[in-house]
Amino acid sequence: MINIQMIGIDHSRAFVEERELFSFTKTKQKELMEAVVRQQGVDGCVLLSTCNRMELYVSLDEKAETDLYRIICHCKQISGEEEKRLRELFTVRNGEEAVRHLFLLTAGLKSKIIGEDQILTQVGDALEFARSGEFADTVLKTLFRMAVTAGKKIKTQVVIPKGNTSAIDAALTQLERQGYQFAGENCLVIGNGEMGRLTACAFQERGANVTVTVRQYHSGEVRIPEGCARIHYGERYHKIPECRYVVSATASPNVTLERTEMEKWNPDYRVTFVDLAVPRDIDTAIRELSWAEVYDIDDFQGGIGLSGRQQEQLQAANLLAEEELAAFVSWYECRDMVPQIQKFGALAAQDVSWRMGRTFQQMKLEASQCRQLADAVEQTSQKVFQKILFGLRDHADTDVMRECLEALEKVWKEE
Repeated sequence: MINIQMIGIDHSRAFVEERELFSFTKTKQKELMEAVVRQQGVDGCVLLSTCNRMELYVSLDEKAETDLYRIICHCKQISGEEEKRLRELFTVRNGEEAVRHLFLLTAGLKSKIIGEDQILTQVGDALEFARSGEFADTVLKTLFRMAVTAGKKIKTQVVIPKGNTSAIDAALTQLERQGYQFAGENCLVIGNGEMGRLTACAFQERGANVTVTVRQYHSGEVRIPEGCARIHYGERYHKIPECRYVVSATASPNVTLERTEMEKWNPDYRVTFVDLAVPRDIDTAIRELSWAEVYDIDDFQGGIGLSGRQQEQLQAANLLAEEELAAFVSWYECRDMVPQIQKFGALAAQDVSWRMGRTFQQMKLEASQCRQLADAVEQTSQKVFQKILFGLRDHADTDVMRECLEALEKVWKEE
């Protein structure tokens, strides 16, 4: 049995106004993971927090009884009737189901936009953040590394026909279908992170004149897409009267555009606002202004059916995911063999070094040279022997591998 549990909320069951209640800044992510790993029976955790989902993966021992949902709500200061109401929006997956979900998710097969590319990076970043805080144990480190590898493999071997692979591309494509045009129009992009840069590029590709906001306190060189103008974030309200389109895509916990500021001017044309952030960047009250139309991330990406070709490719991707799942299960079931394999590697190396000792003496080398040569032979022997045993573990049946290790144990005892 694989003792891994995932609890999460995503776009398939919750609207953006519900998901944003469970969005986490980096500080809050650390606070939550610290609370989780303090629980009895918890060995490690990794938190994945994106615009479309929040998922907490936890490695447990067999007797652990932890209400992860209560811990999440406590961290977000959600209680009472609201806590009870929101629980039904969460999904809990255990064991192989949790592993399978992560593999498919990392390949972009659980996204609103099937095959999207951003989630692969986001999963890798989630692991790196958990590792940096020492929240992830060996099981979760291995799981997430294998998930990223599986995601890359699926994307390489299975080509899912698609037009665009980001939220902003889906948004602009949907707006184009509704008759919107972007060529020659002025666009302001608030936010210069990954999503902000993708947004700027997407508008540029459609012929728009793009301005990007930047913040002065950012360390290092500030990169914006070539051909874009830049203004300081504090000047955003002054730029909006020149624009037909305004997109906000930051990781800020605070709104970037407030109605009180937007009420100060009244253009004679409609301005389209697109909010790609979770929690939302744009004050929802701006929708009430007669000249403004506001879209959030849930207004896009839905209702796009899959073609027959896409369905076939998805089936192929699922088969690959099952192969990668089997590989993880094999590793998980055999992970207790690692100390034994390392021990046998050391024993084999020592044996080779002892047997080569007389040969080294006959070579009439300096004592220091003999020691260096002996150390090199011992290290190489250990690596080779362990490589053979680990390779056997990865390809042999678990019971057969255990029998092999038991046989090796007897051999060394007889020696």
